[in-house]
Amino acid sequence: MESNPSSQRKKIMAYVIGSFLLTGAIVFSYWLFWARFEVTTEDAYVHGNKINLTPQISGFVSAVHVNETQSVKEGQLLISLDTSDMQIALEKSFSQLAETVRNVSQFFEKVEVLKAQLEMRKANLTKATIEYDDRKSLVLSGSVSKEDFIDSETRYLFAKADVDNIESQLKQAYAAVAGTCVSTHPLVESAKEHARQAWLDFKRCNIVSPTHGIIAQRSAQVGEAVNPNDPLLAIIPIDQIWVNANFKETQLKQLRIGQNVELTADMYGHFVKYRGTVVGIGAGSGSVFSLLPPQNATGNWIKIVQRIPVRIRLDPQQVAEYPLFLGLSMQVKVDIQNTSGTRIPAPQSTETPLYTTQVFRKQEEGIEPILVEIIQKNQILFSRDWCKNDV
Repeated sequence: MESNPSSQRKKIMAYVIGSFLLTGAIVFSYWLFWARFEVTTEDAYVHGNKINLTPQISGFVSAVHVNETQSVKEGQLLISLDTSDMQIALEKSFSQLAETVRNVSQFFEKVEVLKAQLEMRKANLTKATIEYDDRKSLVLSGSVSKEDFIDSETRYLFAKADVDNIESQLKQAYAAVAGTCVSTHPLVESAKEHARQAWLDFKRCNIVSPTHGIIAQRSAQVGEAVNPNDPLLAIIPIDQIWVNANFKETQLKQLRIGQNVELTADMYGHFVKYRGTVVGIGAGSGSVFSLLPPQNATGNWIKIVQRIPVRIRLDPQQVAEYPLFLGLSMQVKVDIQNTSGTRIPAPQSTETPLYTTQVFRKQEEGIEPILVEIIQKNQILFSRDWCKNDV
């Protein structure tokens, strides 16, 4: 028996309507229990610190020790500059320090000489004073001649002037060395600073890595003349990366600092899911900070939905296991169920730096023992310790 066409159409319509209702119920349930607590974007990319390495002095590249994609560690030698000029300047600074020490030593020797001369002149003055006083009392009685008295007076005045002169010279000599010893004299300190600078310039001929990372954009070539601020290469610390997710302004309402994030990278696909945390929301859209900001106060205006960058911190352990590279695309899903956080982070202390390096401090190592040796070899020793007894 043939079925009624009208009945078949009703069944088909019922199946279709039922399918739509079921799909709608599933979609609504998904939105109700999951999707409304998430905001997603594919406009997200990996960012990180890019260290552009430049020389601190001018010179010619004598050797290149690394190439692009090579991994380096902190303090590793990357580029060498010719040291000929810096070696000459360093040896000259050592010679100038030695000469300065010898000259300053003479200042202290002069004090000792003048002190001895002053004692001798004072003895002469004492003798001249006694002779003058004796003849002064006898000249009136005629026991001594007037010429003899005038001679004694002249010797007395000459001896007194001689003492005054030596005392004046001694004061000047004292002023040149007072409160110092040879090694701490201002002229010696100035010569030591010149030697330290020459030492630094010599050490800076070896350009080392300030941190660990991967070499990129190497432009330095052997024989090339370089100057300070000339880019030589870049270093990318792979463990210092984050993700900037650019969300539409209509998605920012529920975004808060501290919310959990799930990320996937096109490089690994959905088999690797990164854990992240929202650590900051950008202070403006990209168009505001562009080289030519938009001028919206014009006659023709079209509204364009703006995007704000949101900074996401990644789990370091996951990044170490599955490394990411700058510029990679990411898919970002933020769990916005918890809105107890803030949009603007609280001020943080800057006393503890986020990133540090000790390679530049190490350039100063080794110079101080050399300076001490030069001073000890060239200074004249005295019986008096000038550093402990101010003159």
